[in-house]
Formats: sequence, structure tokens, C-alpha cells
Amino acid sequence: MNLIIQTIIGNQQSLKQQQRLHTQNIDTVSLQWFEADRRIIRTTTAAGRDIAFRLLKEGQRLHHDDVVYLDTQLAIVVQIEPSEVMVLAPQTLPEMARACYEIGNKHTPLFLDGNELLLPFDKPLFEWLQAAGFAPVRQQRRLSEQLRANSAPGVGGGHAHSHAHASSDHHHH
Repeated sequence: MNLIIQTIIGNQQSLKQQQRLHTQNIDTVSLQWFEADRRIIRTTTAAGRDIAFRLLKEGQRLHHDDVVYLDTQLAIVVQIEPSEVMVLAPQTLPEMARACYEIGNKHTPLFLDGNELLLPFDKPLFEWLQAAGFAPVRQQRRLSEQLRANSAPGVGGGHAHSHAHASSDHHHH
């Protein structure tokens, strides 16, 4: 079975609540966090099904527990694998702002989990964050809600790179 996935059906929890997820046969496809926003991915599910993602919609990215295939017999669900991360828990809004500003200047992917900032582990950056007084913690966590800059092309007078602004894009399908 060679499946080509072009759209995300919804989140596993919301589909269960809407009673659209009837099947007990759930297959999973495991991805690393950095694969989640690739437009084209070829991989194999846990049960050995060959699948290809061809997600061509702008800004579309895969999230943990996304259902990407659903019929009466089978559901295929995305699993974002936990990875080694740095966790920052700024205690005040100014501290959060400073952390986001400094990290943004380093062009490192930044993820939000509740009130915590998560970044892929990087030893020099970890040591820099410690020296800057942010008290980063090294953990195994799942990176799935990446902060994104909302800069439209052509806006900003030729400024070549985008800057991240805190936003929470929770998906309500």
C-alpha cells in the first residue's frame, strides 16, 4: 500500500470527540521535529506501510497526534519523537521578552510549551544561556509548537530575514 498524503484530517483527540475516529486499527508514522514542516517526506509507518507526504499548502506543518489518513478500517497518526532539548522557564514577561529576543538573534528554532520555551539542544547555546542567567535545563521533550514569524513577503522594506513573534496557533479543525 503506497499512500500519498496531501492533507491533515485533524487532531486525534478532536476526531475522537467528534466521533469520526471509529477504528481501533491505528498505525503511526514517527517523525523527528525538524521533519514536521517539510513539504515532501517519504517514510514507512510502524506497520510497514510506505507513505509519502506531499503537503503543498503554505504554512502547513505536521503536529503530534495529527490524523493523516482515515477510513473505516484504519487511521494513520503522526508521532513527533521526543528529542534532546533545552528548556527555559522565564518567570516574568520582561525575562520572556529578553529570552525570545536573544534566541531570535541566533536564528534558532524556538518552541512554546505552556509557559516554557524549548529549543533543540546545542552545547554552545546552552552554555551561553547559562552565562546570560536563563538557567536552561537539558531534557528529553517533544518539539511540536514552533513559534513562527508572520512576515508577509514584500513587507518590511527589503529586510531579508524574519523575526519571531510569540503566537500560539492551536489547531481547531
